Amino acid sequence: MMQKKFQKLSGVLPRALLLAAATGLPATTMAAGFQITEQSVSGLGRAFAGGAAIADDASTIFYNPAGLTELDGELLLGASLISLGADYDKTSATTMFGDPLTGGEGGDVGKLGGVPILYYVKRINEDWVFGMGVNAPFGLSTDYDPDWVGRYQGIYSNVSTVNLNPSLAWQVNDNWSLGFGLDFMHMRVKLTSAVDYGTICYAQVNPVTCNAVGFAPQQNDGLAVVEGDGWGYGFNIGARWSNDVTSVGLHYRSGIDEDLEGDATFVNAPALFTAQGTFVDTGISAEFKAPESIELAITHRINDSFLLSGSINYTGWDSFQELVVNYDNFDTATGAGQPPTEVPENWENVMRYSVGLDWTYSPEWTFRAGVAMDETPVVDEWRTPRLPDSDRTWLAFGATWHLGENLEMDAAYAHLFLDGSIPINSDQLVRNPETGALDVSLNNLQGSYDASADIAGLELRWRF
Repeated sequence: MMQKKFQKLSGVLPRALLLAAATGLPATTMAAGFQITEQSVSGLGRAFAGGAAIADDASTIFYNPAGLTELDGELLLGASLISLGADYDKTSATTMFGDPLTGGEGGDVGKLGGVPILYYVKRINEDWVFGMGVNAPFGLSTDYDPDWVGRYQGIYSNVSTVNLNPSLAWQVNDNWSLGFGLDFMHMRVKLTSAVDYGTICYAQVNPVTCNAVGFAPQQNDGLAVVEGDGWGYGFNIGARWSNDVTSVGLHYRSGIDEDLEGDATFVNAPALFTAQGTFVDTGISAEFKAPESIELAITHRINDSFLLSGSINYTGWDSFQELVVNYDNFDTATGAGQPPTEVPENWENVMRYSVGLDWTYSPEWTFRAGVAMDETPVVDEWRTPRLPDSDRTWLAFGATWHLGENLEMDAAYAHLFLDGSIPINSDQLVRNPETGALDVSLNNLQGSYDASADIAGLELRWRF
């Protein structure tokens, strides 16, 4: 039976199968996709409702720089901790030959991650205000047991960013202000996955020869490690209108093209392949475009005690349709070396809706709460183990302790309810050299995830 399956597949599986190491760049945290909304602890307490309009502290640098005209001078620093819990429940896991994949269900996939917050504001004169922000707009961290059933599609995934965001705001008149900022974002990526050299040998050579030299599916695993980093550049621009009771803000943040360079390392690669220039350590390059986003927000002061806020956010995740990793040792003219890795993503544009309420309880204390509905850009058909993502509902609470005339402390907590039983039906695909289509599956993973997330933050604000 195995020999017949091999004969059927061998005509369409030449050197392209050496892409089994193919792992992808970011396929994941707590907003749409692996976007990070948590750039303010006070904002976290209201589920980030009204972010582009509220302008109550220096985090307006990120949400709408036009709000800087409401401030004079301040330093804001803090952090949020994000805990993602996700458990995989297997339905089936099979090799390209239809045999079951061995291994467990991966353990607790989610990890604890931190998001730093640092903002500085200085008024230049009556009309102009300068701001500087340091934040992390995107991030991801998932980690499976190294011997789980989906190890060939992914084991460890980590994406981290640091963004430098200088900004300038202009007070046009008593009601209008405009703001502009630049983004200098550094991205670092590390991804690992297992490599089934036995299955690759069966498909590229033949089972008899492979068995003779001790190669069999799932019996000769190696490890692929892909690491890369790079800088990208963008901008953000905003407008804000306000009077004594109502504020309206509109903010646009551009997409950012990241050109990543780094290295691919292959552990335990057999000489059978390395002699052909495949599965050898080499440099890599890849491109990723961070999505553009738009927010329309409003706040309305009901009375001296209560402030109502709301936001509608759009994120253009259709910029992430595929991921291509190019290997430096690949010769496009001869086809020698490691061919590019191609991972289809097919993400979609998404919306986010949020409503929040601030309650000024006393001169010393302000309490707040918020709810939000956040869509995922991941389509069920293309969900991968690196991002067990789904739509989520936010429930958030927070408080500000006014320690003195110029000093405040914010604390907040949010729980994210992700859709139950998140489905996955994921194939590790390589390109069919006969048809040119990305339709040859090295293995298939089916099942579902149960996931949720918790976020807690603390920040200190000093006005000067």
